[in-house]
Amino acid sequence: MTYKKQSYNYIYLVNIVYNDGEKQVKTLQPPELYMKEFYYARRDLVERMKTSPEKIDDLFKFAGPLLSPMVATYGPAGINVAPFMLTFMVKEEYLFKAIDRLKELNERLWGKGRAVYSAAADFLLEWIYNPELSDPLTLSTHLMSRGHTYINVRATGKATIGILIPPDRGALELRAVAEIYEEGSYFEFVNLLHDLMHAVPRGERSHPWYPSLIFRVEEIYDNSYQSLGKRIYP
Repeated sequence: MTYKKQSYNYIYLVNIVYNDGEKQVKTLQPPELYMKEFYYARRDLVERMKTSPEKIDDLFKFAGPLLSPMVATYGPAGINVAPFMLTFMVKEEYLFKAIDRLKELNERLWGKGRAVYSAAADFLLEWIYNPELSDPLTLSTHLMSRGHTYINVRATGKATIGILIPPDRGALELRAVAEIYEEGSYFEFVNLLHDLMHAVPRGERSHPWYPSLIFRVEEIYDNSYQSLGKRIYP
C-alpha cells in the first residue's frame, strides 16, 4: 500500500499543565509511523473503494487488521480481547455538522445498493480522513453487546488497541482512555456512520443502534520486531 504525503498540518492537544500557576498548553504531533501506516493507509483504502467499488470485498479482506484491530480490556469480566471495526472521530467543533450531513446522506441514499459506496467514500475523505476536521488520536466503534468489553470499560475506563500492519510489516499498540455513550452526539454519529456503510445500501437495518465506544489515545508503541515495544508517543 503506497503512502501519499499529505499537506495537512495536524496538532493534537495532549493536556494543559500549570507551572507555578501559569497555564501552559502542551501539544504534540501524532507520530509519523502511526499517521503513515494507520491513518493514511486507511485513507488510501477509501480512495480505492471510490475508484473500484466492485473490488470492495477484496479490499476489506486484505485490510482487515487495519479496519478491525483487536481491543484488549481488563476488569470485572476478566482479561478480554475482541476485534472491533474502528474509525476516527470528527473533531468536537465539527461534530454536529457531520451528523447533519450523515442524516441527509442516509435518507437520500437509502436502499440504493452499491451506488452508496461512492457517496460514502466522499464523506469519509471529507470528514474522517481529513486531519483538519477529524482527530487522528480519537477512535470510535460501537458495542453490539453489553459483554466483556462493555463491563470492563465501564469499570476501568481503559483499553489497549493492537494493530497489525498488513502484510505483516509491523504492529502498533495504542493505550487509550475508553468511554461509552448510550445517548448524545457521539452515540448518534457512530451509529449514523455505521448505517451509511451497512444499512443504507441494503435499505434495511439488521439491528438497533448500539452504545458507542470512544477511544482517546494517550500512548503509542511500535511493536514491530525491530522496535519491540518502543514508545513513540508522547
